[in-house]
Amino acid sequence: MLDAVSSAPVRQTPPPPAQDAVDTVHDKMKSGFFNPITNGDVKDAVGALSSLDAANTRAAISELAQDGGLDKLASEINDGKSFGLGGLSADEKRSFFTEMARDLGGAELKQLSDAFAKAGGDYHGKADVETLGQAIATHATADAKLDYIRAQAGSTLDHKADTTSPFTLGGSIEVTSHGDAEAAAVGQVLASLNGNPAVAQQAFDALNPDQLRGVLDASIHREEMDTTMASMGGIAHSNSTSLDTSTYKGILEAGAQSTNADFKARLFAEGSAVLKDVPQQNLLLGISVMDRDAATRTMAEGLTSVLGSDVSGVMRELSLNAETRDGTAFATYAKQMLNDKQTEPLADMMQQLQVGGSKNENPINHFETTTQVTLPDGKKVDRYENATALGHYVGGVQAAAASITTDRKEQAELLTAVLKSGLTIVDKAGWGGKGVGAAAAVAKEWVSLGTNAALKAIQDDPSAAGKALDRLAIPTDSKTGEEAVGSNSKSAYNTALDVVVRQAKP
Repeated sequence: MLDAVSSAPVRQTPPPPAQDAVDTVHDKMKSGFFNPITNGDVKDAVGALSSLDAANTRAAISELAQDGGLDKLASEINDGKSFGLGGLSADEKRSFFTEMARDLGGAELKQLSDAFAKAGGDYHGKADVETLGQAIATHATADAKLDYIRAQAGSTLDHKADTTSPFTLGGSIEVTSHGDAEAAAVGQVLASLNGNPAVAQQAFDALNPDQLRGVLDASIHREEMDTTMASMGGIAHSNSTSLDTSTYKGILEAGAQSTNADFKARLFAEGSAVLKDVPQQNLLLGISVMDRDAATRTMAEGLTSVLGSDVSGVMRELSLNAETRDGTAFATYAKQMLNDKQTEPLADMMQQLQVGGSKNENPINHFETTTQVTLPDGKKVDRYENATALGHYVGGVQAAAASITTDRKEQAELLTAVLKSGLTIVDKAGWGGKGVGAAAAVAKEWVSLGTNAALKAIQDDPSAAGKALDRLAIPTDSKTGEEAVGSNSKSAYNTALDVVVRQAKP
């Protein structure tokens, strides 16, 4: 049996080049009353690390992290004193981060990030942590990015928001930055994995649902400024919120590469929840949200990339998963798309749900398709997944329109815009190319007939706009006017639709 001493981990001695750099850093970081640390000392310490090859850089950073030298170096790099005693400029610090991102592995990059988080006075070092994250996203290897995300996953929910009060004359300013610093940095790295689906999937898998939500929330870079200024005319108060959602969109685009429909549905749901929580403009309270419309439009584009990568698969999972079958996630997205007048992507999705992703399936056969599932008791039953997904979609669009306006006529106008966009798609060059096959021709005809029937129904009775969508969704026999599908599939469709209309809260 090993005793406690012999079983303890053995601390590895750094190789000579790394040890020389560690010694240089310690020597340059020594200070006293008559021997202050100068800008030159900081540059010498940074230069000793930057001149190493990758293996020695990792060894040196690891050693400095363990003996406290890395925290001291980060503090001095951020020293703002003048007269040649200050640390590095923003550009010099960025260059140092770039060198480290190229050489370090994920574990050492987290150690470096932690040191600057401790040293940074603003938002727990948020500016430095995010700048390092951007350097990792741009310059690190795919393996280092993955290891960094794994290492940082547990640190992505430490700070939901951080507030600072910059000095100002004649008043006060309070700035609140929402989202955790490490979560924002992880988001940048995740977004950079677009184009590397295998590593991206592993990176997403390293985050639990709460962490993923935290990363997406931090990636919209929401910052609020509360300003109070005193003058001869009195006291003026204003609030403003700024948003930058480009990283959020990049994360969703990286996730859209996945072949796992269930994962993409859950990513879509988390992203939709963040979209829903973006604050509305409220001028009555003196709050102006800068670029909110542009920011939320970008967010919707990111969600479209996830849903559009596998419309049938993602909608199927949204309609069947317990967490999302109430329809709030999809209805929130549909609401944004209607507000942005992005009706053609919505119409295209409905057509794929009707006649398949290649738009060449018979809509009756597609609606009636069953998947056999095994119940907990071992019994095998048929599930109408296509009909359920289509019901979830129709219910979501109805709920979205109803949340935008209670006026039935205005709701009808919103749905009419989607239907007309559907006809525009149909009128374009034939589905599947110029040589449209028989199956594609049938699918095109059914969608055209159903769309025109829905448009006529809305025209006849705008107050029943929601019902009109059924005329498009449910295949109907053009000769008899009867629904051309069975009771079981129609029941699955209606159940999904009713659940969303009753429960969705976009």
